[in-house]
Amino acid sequence: MMPSTRARPRPGAHDQEGPMPSTSPDAPGSGAPGTPHPPVLALLRTSLPTLPPQLQRLAVLALESPAEVGRMTITEYAERAGASAASVTRLCRTLGIERFTTLRTELVLAAERPAAGGGPRVTGDITAETPLPELIASLGVLSTGSIEETSRMLDPAEVATIVQALGDARQVFATGAGSAHVVAVSLEHKLRSLGIPATTFHDPPSAVIGLAAARPGDVFVAVSETGTASETVPQLAEAKRRGCLTVLITRLSSSPAAEIADHVLLAVQDRAPLRVGTLTSRIAEMYLADVLASGVVVRHHERSLEALSSVEEALERYW
Repeated sequence: MMPSTRARPRPGAHDQEGPMPSTSPDAPGSGAPGTPHPPVLALLRTSLPTLPPQLQRLAVLALESPAEVGRMTITEYAERAGASAASVTRLCRTLGIERFTTLRTELVLAAERPAAGGGPRVTGDITAETPLPELIASLGVLSTGSIEETSRMLDPAEVATIVQALGDARQVFATGAGSAHVVAVSLEHKLRSLGIPATTFHDPPSAVIGLAAARPGDVFVAVSETGTASETVPQLAEAKRRGCLTVLITRLSSSPAAEIADHVLLAVQDRAPLRVGTLTSRIAEMYLADVLASGVVVRHHERSLEALSSVEEALERYW
């Protein structure tokens, strides 16, 4: 099974210095052959906002120069980032990586993946001089990369648990504030098309009021970029109090909401200038909504096909 998307530390972590580790995917410390694992750069991005200052400096350096850091000793890495060797150890543990040599291997592999495609690194920077064709191509590459990295962060067993709960639920509740509400509504429509009663709330008070009708076995899905206490925690707490299975779709691996939710699905996205607030892409979150709805179709196939046929018949009657 893949490491947990919460990237919890593994016991017994330690650091080693030595020669440059092998970049083979089957090298020791890289996981068993053929075993998928979350990409290290995605783990760093989703953890970055919640890391303490020294660990943030280490993470930023690794994100900006993965190949270079992959060839450093632990001492060189710490000194370059203005941190300590102990902070490097803490960063590894935060990411759920057993030792520094494993981190080095993962960084080198991550640096080599874009090179294998033969194209330059795309940053998504937007300026007044950005040519429109370049903008279109860049956003296409970034969106594809977000979906690929998000898919690699998923634990199939965890997805299976959520999908089964969605299919068995008497009622599914979903919520998302701001532009995240679009994702919640999309999930609601998909589930309703599959014959699963679903309701969406736009703000925390409405969600808490609506959850008064929740029963044990229902499912509550919250879409929140940051998982802040004021935005998401009240709904999650109330849903759990009512016996619901709770799912959080978010960008951050550590947050007040992530501590409460039964399941956390991480949506990975590169941060680029001007792609903040309402301009932030929701493509990774939409992909996760697609995964959950499609998973229901797989797990509850006959019932899903019957519901979809009924929906198609109703639509054809009028349009």
